Amino acid sequence: MKQVVLITTGRCEQLALGDSLKRYFPDATFVAPEPRDSFTSTRIRLTSAPPPRPGGPLSVVDRLAQAMVASTDPGRNGVPPDLVIAVDDVELVNLDQLAVVTSTLRNAVKRHLDTYAWPSTRRREQAAERIREHCSFHLLSPMVEAYFFGEPAALTRAGAKRPSTVDATTHDVEDFVTEEAPFLATPDGTKHWATADRKKHPKRYLQYLIDPEGTDAKSYRESEGGARALRELNWPGVLSIDAHTRLARSLFSDLADALGVDNPAPGPCHPLTASRSADRVLRNL
Repeated sequence: MKQVVLITTGRCEQLALGDSLKRYFPDATFVAPEPRDSFTSTRIRLTSAPPPRPGGPLSVVDRLAQAMVASTDPGRNGVPPDLVIAVDDVELVNLDQLAVVTSTLRNAVKRHLDTYAWPSTRRREQAAERIREHCSFHLLSPMVEAYFFGEPAALTRAGAKRPSTVDATTHDVEDFVTEEAPFLATPDGTKHWATADRKKHPKRYLQYLIDPEGTDAKSYRESEGGARALRELNWPGVLSIDAHTRLARSLFSDLADALGVDNPAPGPCHPLTASRSADRVLRNL
């Protein structure tokens, strides 16, 4: 049975994404270590920053890249998994610059491969080849909760007490937006979910569906309701509209290809996370 290591940046994904994918890829074993810090939680700027000083502090994205390389190529003392997939949320602050997000991660992986103290050039080339064939990076947009709106039952599992007005058949949940008047009309800051960015924030809208009165800031917990929703998510249904959800569909296409099985959610993928170019650093970037 092939082993897939999932490097996540959120507790919901760490607890439940492997189980969720296992339902559609039953012949694989999914392992999810403790989540890493997300490098997309603030606005990313693509710069030609110098490589980290030896022994000096690493940036968040460099630490993620280091973990991806170490998991994919653990050296002589470890057993390499068949596939390593790092998954991060796009977040609203980076929704308009997906290419910057993917380039930042790709550059960090390349930087680590170029600057790590490999015992020889041949060993570095072997590691780079393994990363190129067995390691990927995928994005959920703008965050994992967006996909719950593609399956009403998932919102119920998450704890929603009222129905969503978001129609996932007509609007791509990866570009999430809600027009629910009471939710948007509430003055900013008067409820725990009443943030200024809530119109395009699936987690804030989910919090509203769970706790419309706004009396319990902990009514939605990623490790509980979020994990329940994700664990049993009907991915083929959520990904059924060709023009929508191309980022998540890239993840399914990548998994199916790496595992050598039929894709349970076929369709168009996002070009930024489904590249097989000759100069790629990862499987898909």
